Amino acid sequence: MKHSFVAMTLMAAAVGVSSAFVACPMASASISSEVVKTGGQDSLYPVVHLKDDAAVAAKINADIRSQIEDMKAALNYHYDELQVSYKLKYEGQSYVSLVLCVWTYTHGAAHGMPHYRGVTYSKDDGERASIRDFVRIGSDDAWRIYNLPVFSGSGKEIPKYQLFRDYANEPLSGNFYLAGHGQVALIYQPYQLAAFAYGMTSIILPAGLVEELNEKNP
Repeated sequence: MKHSFVAMTLMAAAVGVSSAFVACPMASASISSEVVKTGGQDSLYPVVHLKDDAAVAAKINADIRSQIEDMKAALNYHYDELQVSYKLKYEGQSYVSLVLCVWTYTHGAAHGMPHYRGVTYSKDDGERASIRDFVRIGSDDAWRIYNLPVFSGSGKEIPKYQLFRDYANEPLSGNFYLAGHGQVALIYQPYQLAAFAYGMTSIILPAGLVEELNEKNP
């Protein structure tokens, strides 16, 4: 994981590539869905395929399974139904980034409850990346981040007046996904920053800010 995230973005821009990173021919990934029974529900688990590197793909897929099981184990309440799904957020030359969702429903409740976790993997060695592999955020950077727009699960900016009054007091999230173009998105669960109807909320750190924070916080 020694690649410079911002450097690769600038390289792509320099050669006129529209997306931030170019898919590497030697490590191009495809994602398929495996249907897994979770109780009475059909869940969709992501399965990563890497051309010419089945061992790395197997390592990634084993960790995805482990992450899903960890999410399920963290549910400390009664539920009657459970379903797993995912969304591919980004694939570039060296990384693939997904958001996993574990959804539960308790009979009689007004709605189900989804839980989201971002997972980002190196296509070189299959290691799961941490947020500090891409951006280093200091404890004094919260004000800069909470002044950025907050996006709903559908990708629309949420008006400031629709956010919870004290949302900027929420601890900065270490849950993330790669958003392309050198951007890193922080993931927040429903009810953390805004009403449930907005779903998973995200704060997307622009590439310029990512570079500034990495210079500030070595």
